[in-house]
Amino acid sequence: MIPALDGWVLCVDEEGEGCTISVKLPGWVDKDKVERIYIALYIAARATMDYRVAAALHIYSVRNRFTARSETLVRAMADSKVYSKIPRAIEDENPYAWQAMLYRGILYAYSILDLERPVLVKVDPPRDKRERERLRTLLEGKRVAVRGKTYYVGGLLRRIGGEKIAPWIYLVPKKSIKEIEEKSRGKYKVIKI
Repeated sequence: MIPALDGWVLCVDEEGEGCTISVKLPGWVDKDKVERIYIALYIAARATMDYRVAAALHIYSVRNRFTARSETLVRAMADSKVYSKIPRAIEDENPYAWQAMLYRGILYAYSILDLERPVLVKVDPPRDKRERERLRTLLEGKRVAVRGKTYYVGGLLRRIGGEKIAPWIYLVPKKSIKEIEEKSRGKYKVIKI
C-alpha cells in the first residue's frame, strides 16, 4: 500500500524471520479478517509511532470502508503483544505525539490515494489514418479472429484500469497519465481535463 514501506511485513498472530512487525491479537477479537488486520495495523502504528504505518492504516480503512470502535482498539492495545524489529518510540514525553504522527500519516495517505483517483484525459489523435488506428489499437485494444473464434486483445487502458468515455476521451488513474504519454510515443498531445 505504501511505497516507502516496500519490504516491510506485518504478521498477525504469527512470528517469523520474515516479519518486520508481529502482532499477537487476543482471542476475543472477532474472526473477521478485515477487522483483525485493521486492529493489527493500529497496534503496529501505535507501537512504532511511524507515520508511514499510520498511512497504511488509513489507506486500508478507506479501501475496505471499515473503522473499528475506539473501545475495541483500546482494549486490544492492552491485551495484545507486539514484536518489532523497529525500535519502539517513547510516547510518554509528549501526550500529543500520537495525534501528530497519526495526522501526518493521514496526509501522506491522501497523497497516495490522490494518485489512484480517476481523471479525464483527452488524447489529440494524429491526422494520418494509419497512425490514428495504431494509436487507437495501442490504447483501446482490438478484436482478433483465430480459427473462427473472436478474441478481444486489451490495450493499455485495460492494463492500467482505465475506460473509454467517448472517442479519444478516457477515464484513467491519475498515476497512469505519464504512462499514456510515454506509450503514445510522445508525438500526440495528452491533455488532462
